[in-house]
Amino acid sequence: MLAIPVLRSRVAPVLNWCSRIQIFPEEPSPEGFSQELVLPHLEAARRLEVLRDQGVSTLICGALSAELLHCARNLGLTVVSGVAGEVKEVVQSYWQNNLDDPRFLLPGCRGAHRYRSGLRGGNGAPCRRQVGKGRPKNSSRGKQTVAEGPGPGGFCRCPACSFKVPHEQGIPCIRVRCPRCGQLMERS
Repeated sequence: MLAIPVLRSRVAPVLNWCSRIQIFPEEPSPEGFSQELVLPHLEAARRLEVLRDQGVSTLICGALSAELLHCARNLGLTVVSGVAGEVKEVVQSYWQNNLDDPRFLLPGCRGAHRYRSGLRGGNGAPCRRQVGKGRPKNSSRGKQTVAEGPGPGGFCRCPACSFKVPHEQGIPCIRVRCPRCGQLMERS
């Protein structure tokens, strides 16, 4: 299942304070099934537990605190942040594997949406791109070296369902789980 926090009819800009959440099937449904939860009496971390108990595996939102992201990861939820727009359009775009359309980019975010996996081994960068050159490794001489790889750009692609996400510099695609099916991804 897929969950989106809602403010009026749009993706809520910040998950932490949103108590209205819509749930959709992970794949397109001819019936247009959706469920709405209104949980104003629960703290944000508890809302995430309720979503997990409802069968949600992917959460699309504008932004969220580092603490709430950590909680989502511990619950096994995949978080797609940096998203803005009308909920119905965002869901349709997600189903069509086209969520990286610039019209869904949350204002103030520089770059593509961030796919942050809560599954084992998953990782991601925050909405505001962190500038860096990889993870430094300490050598025996006390100097730092930078991890080598194919470089920036490109995509991580799921070999099982062909879902693509933008490659995050410094995070090997083979350590990222697919937000749709949970398989480890590969560089494309």
